[in-house]
Amino acid sequence: MFNRQTQPGWMAVTLRSQQISLAHVVRDGARPRLALLDSAQRESGSDVDALMRLRRSMGLQRYRCTTLLDPGAYQFVQVNTPAVPADELKSALRWAVKDSLDFPADQAVIDVLQVPADGAPAGRPALAFAIAARRDKVAERVQAFQRAGVRLKVIDIAEAAQRNVAALFEQPGRGLALLAFDDHAGLLTFTRDGELFASRHIDISGNALVLADDADAPRRDALFERIGLEVQRSLDNFDRQFTQIALQRLLVAAPSGGAALVNYLTQNLYLPVESADLTAVMDTDACPALKDPTAQAQWLQSIGIALRDGD
Repeated sequence: MFNRQTQPGWMAVTLRSQQISLAHVVRDGARPRLALLDSAQRESGSDVDALMRLRRSMGLQRYRCTTLLDPGAYQFVQVNTPAVPADELKSALRWAVKDSLDFPADQAVIDVLQVPADGAPAGRPALAFAIAARRDKVAERVQAFQRAGVRLKVIDIAEAAQRNVAALFEQPGRGLALLAFDDHAGLLTFTRDGELFASRHIDISGNALVLADDADAPRRDALFERIGLEVQRSLDNFDRQFTQIALQRLLVAAPSGGAALVNYLTQNLYLPVESADLTAVMDTDACPALKDPTAQAQWLQSIGIALRDGD
């Protein structure tokens, strides 16, 4: 069913209601290379139909593919790591998070992302992120790729995608905060040396940050103030939880309102604030559209899951 001539790197295939986005990243040099960015408008039909069309037009069967779970298909919960053998950890986490889920725990597929213990004060229990995904949503996504004859190797989540992007900007041993907005919401992550330590969702879409006209300024200023408070609380909480990690800066990836948000946060936070520029840390010559900060924000998650290293 699959062509043996597999292309190097990872192809992110992000299924959205109106379109399917493709991002192909190859690690064959000093910096990751973005080999392709493309999107196709959804036509009538199922995910299987859309994927089959792309398999024929793009040769998707020749790539190792990864995809994103939809935000409503999983929950991401930080918990103290249960003191159980490694082979019992996922089962223990299922019951540790069952009261935090908005669907029955026995209908969840559980995965775990460990939080490195060396950033926390001595004696504090180890932390982990439990990823509880709706079993039916995972099965639906896997079956769509299988029926379309496309090689799906990994199903990933937004938090991991943003961690992968943040790793490109990190300084060894220093923490990094990255705040990114898409069409649905904002996500603030804290990473160090390619590891995720904390995350926070902000219920404000990237589109809401755009200033429609001068009369819209008070509304946007109120959103900036709300974002600033959320970020400051998160910074304070991170400093309390991870006393051994010094944060180097906060990076912001947002649509056209991003520059104004960076200016606002610079004036109101103690941490240096800068715009995230993927062209500074990746080879994006094949994708000139990424010179636009708005495009970078829109593509960040797809690029992030294609940045995964190894198998």
